[in-house]
Amino acid sequence: MLLALAWLAGHAARQPVSLVNASRCYDKRRYKLEKKRLREKLNQDDIQFDHAFSVFKSYTLGQDLDVLAHVKVPATDANSKPIRGEVTLPHQVGQVTKSRVLVFATGEHADEAKRLGADIVGGDELIQLILDDKITFDRCLSTKAMFPKVIKIARKLGPKGLMPSPAKGTVSDDLKAMMSSLQASTKFEPDADGLITMNVGKAQWKDADVEANIKAFVNAIVKVKPSKQDASRFIEAVSISAPNTIGLKLPNKRFVPKPPRVVNEVDALLATYGL
Repeated sequence: MLLALAWLAGHAARQPVSLVNASRCYDKRRYKLEKKRLREKLNQDDIQFDHAFSVFKSYTLGQDLDVLAHVKVPATDANSKPIRGEVTLPHQVGQVTKSRVLVFATGEHADEAKRLGADIVGGDELIQLILDDKITFDRCLSTKAMFPKVIKIARKLGPKGLMPSPAKGTVSDDLKAMMSSLQASTKFEPDADGLITMNVGKAQWKDADVEANIKAFVNAIVKVKPSKQDASRFIEAVSISAPNTIGLKLPNKRFVPKPPRVVNEVDALLATYGL
């Protein structure tokens, strides 16, 4: 018994003694800084778009292929509202797809909508036809006078992404401006994995034109995001690809808009007097 105790005492003496609990031995501030540096390295925030696009062009082997932008957002579930929207790119890509346009208008506005090429034009009579699913269309516009009546079928048009609204610029008495804007816009929505894809240019385009289209695309997605979510967290990744090429991840920092700076009343007062 004594021999066993002596052996255990000697074995314990040879083991290194830790004076600090290893599971709690870390610097929280240093950990956050290291995590931030790693995130910046993975996102390549210091890379300029012209350099990234020149590398991407080498993947296309000189071919003028379509450039597709992919934006990753959180995948929607059964309890969340789906993300839908449309964007007018500053530099138009390819031919505009013909859409079937419905315009809620009466009187002179109705005559103008028909002259501008609207496929379906009408007033109260269209509301019941829509409720009965007797007409189909891809885009919907409304004059200011008809909009209060259109609101009554918002539950029918909203889930399909067809509900006109002043915020989207689809409710106005300037039908000419709405129709021209509508012809140049493109709809988007995420797939089951939360990936939104759009054609933003050609491989032989100028770097600035492709970059401007990607920024407009990302900004349009940010506008329809849930109001409680921060844009930098909602946009998880931005990348580009072309047919039969590998994808190239772009730095989020260059495309995700910064949230507006909140200035309280005291700061505003001090700034007024130059303090």
